[in-house]
Amino acid sequence: MDDRVWKNVSIVLGVVCALLIGVAGALMILGHGTGSTPTAEPGATDVASASGSGNNAGPSGGTSHASPTPAVTPTPGVPSPATITFNSLGLDAANDAKGTARTFTFISDGAGSVTFAVTKISAGGTAKLCIKVDTGAFACQVGGAGKLPNFPKGKSDPGHNTWTATVVGYGNSKPTVDVTFTWPTASPKVTMSHGRFQGSSTSGVAESLNGFTATFKPRAPGAVNVQATWTLVTANATLTLMDATSAPSVTVDTRQYQGATYINPAFTANVDNTKTYMVELRNTSADSERPDLTAQITFP
Repeated sequence: MDDRVWKNVSIVLGVVCALLIGVAGALMILGHGTGSTPTAEPGATDVASASGSGNNAGPSGGTSHASPTPAVTPTPGVPSPATITFNSLGLDAANDAKGTARTFTFISDGAGSVTFAVTKISAGGTAKLCIKVDTGAFACQVGGAGKLPNFPKGKSDPGHNTWTATVVGYGNSKPTVDVTFTWPTASPKVTMSHGRFQGSSTSGVAESLNGFTATFKPRAPGAVNVQATWTLVTANATLTLMDATSAPSVTVDTRQYQGATYINPAFTANVDNTKTYMVELRNTSADSERPDLTAQITFP
């Protein structure tokens, strides 16, 4: 084979290699996408650790059970910030062998700020708040009344991110807290798992360990939907929606559930975006064991 043939073969091979490299590069770019990376909080490595307190990486154990039937999702609107606060929520101590961390999850839609904060804590109490985005690692803070644990600088990306927050008493502390979440969303929905659903007809049972109270302000007229399920016991339950725009709160609607293990049918009521609402779920039966509560709230 003469030199001209070798030269032609070399040229062809060079062109083929160049094409293969170009295609591989394009596939790598498409595979990585163009969205920004969501962040749980700048400086996550600087947050306080809770070594020796138990439950170091977020939620502790607990009895698993079926989640409530998914709520009917309202027609999505333009993503904008939604805020909800769980008020006077009793926490288990991290050192409680039977305790669980209260766990909250929600999905962000589009880029924006995502904030997590313990906004109130009972006197002398200390809590540990941990957050993560998607499958990332938990970042945690420990604090009390002097410096409440909070993450005010989370950022979501242009797509959808799943955010998880856990809160538990630090060490032997069993405080009562308010915890607030704000995130960009087209259809606000938040799920609380590993709550407590202690009965309230027995004296000495703290109301803060019985179900939940949550406050929110709708961004548009529509309906609030609440679903809940619990383990271990069959209980009588009461779910109440209140207009909390001004004090004292005024009852808008209330439902009774007898001998139930979950809310059936799901609670739905119309709400007005000019008002602030409070929804409250309570176990009205006698206290028994440690029922594990899962609840889901969807609002406009």
